[in-house]
Amino acid sequence: MVSSGLKKICWSIFVSALWSTAVALDPGMAASETIKISWDPSLVRPGGVVPVRVTPPTGLNKIEAISINGQFPLIQNRGGDHIALVGIASIFKGPVYNLDFKLFPPGDADPYLVDADLQLAVKMGQPARKQALSLPDKMVHLSETKLTQVQQNTRFLWKILSARTPERYWHDPFLLPVQGRISTRFGVRRVLNGVPKRPHGGIDIAAPKGTPIAAANRGVVVMAEDFYLYGKTVVLDHGWGLYTIYAHQDSIEVREGQLLERGQTLGRVGTSGRVTGPHLHFSSFIRGAKVNPEQLIEATSDL
Repeated sequence: MVSSGLKKICWSIFVSALWSTAVALDPGMAASETIKISWDPSLVRPGGVVPVRVTPPTGLNKIEAISINGQFPLIQNRGGDHIALVGIASIFKGPVYNLDFKLFPPGDADPYLVDADLQLAVKMGQPARKQALSLPDKMVHLSETKLTQVQQNTRFLWKILSARTPERYWHDPFLLPVQGRISTRFGVRRVLNGVPKRPHGGIDIAAPKGTPIAAANRGVVVMAEDFYLYGKTVVLDHGWGLYTIYAHQDSIEVREGQLLERGQTLGRVGTSGRVTGPHLHFSSFIRGAKVNPEQLIEATSDL
């Protein structure tokens, strides 16, 4: 429902290789005073990171985005465009991801609300990727005590990820925290000792034990803990609800509350937690949505 005082503007969506549209905020506006919104529809899928580019008319005070994951500001680039970095949860079912833009004109004029809903891309006939692993039985069939510990770890982690820092700490593209072979990609369905598990929620980067782990971007350390399944784990808050997670470390070299610069070492690759060998489990979240970190790196490469 649109709140009182908002002028709502809607259009139907037609997707192509690169979808865009332009609409006048008021009848009689010149072409230079229309708003243009564009995105790549092939990125609109569960776990996807979609940069939605907004080219506004001159004179707007500000633009905000509204989605199922809450209201958030946009990133303004040097060219004057505004970018909404949209994260679509890995568990999202679709078929449409609802997205609106709230446009604030100069003075006391009522804001506009523009619909820009994203149609999910669908690829038919592709088999689900699977990976079978063998682990010590106690790491797969958890005791009641260990299961309680894992549940407590999970609740604690989600409490961390639910916070929304109003400051954006990062300005450069995200980077891969370890150079190595990606042994498991996002979304792969794990089968542990014959037991099907949830799709993999990040990427695993295989590297020798002790390899330095770099902060994927500027951010604050909001968690540095030793979990039963994730092992020694660091969580960075990059602001605006964007987080990255670094798990299975051999050692943690930062403290909670510390502001890290992009590329700064935060720990070392290890084998802590549930693993089959030394690697870094790297995952990312945008306003509570678990997204593919490789797409996060790609989406921010030209912001």
